[in-house]
Amino acid sequence: MIDTLSREEYAHAQHFGTAGSVSHLDEQTIAAWRADIGGWNGKHWIFRVSDTGIWALYPLNVTTRTQPQAAEHS
Repeated sequence: MIDTLSREEYAHAQHFGTAGSVSHLDEQTIAAWRADIGGWNGKHWIFRVSDTGIWALYPLNVTTRTQPQAAEHS
């Protein structure tokens, strides 16, 4: 499963250096992610703790806009 962040969450992570654009990664990493991970939009990465407790890079999708909230009915 691919991590997904809102644009705001991504900007916050990017500010602290834990997320960024794939332009900062080598082509080999990008090609491997594209080949192995379906559903990745190919634009962003995130640096987070893995299930085994080790920090690693992962592909990331960023939402371009927030979903509108459903209108409340009275």
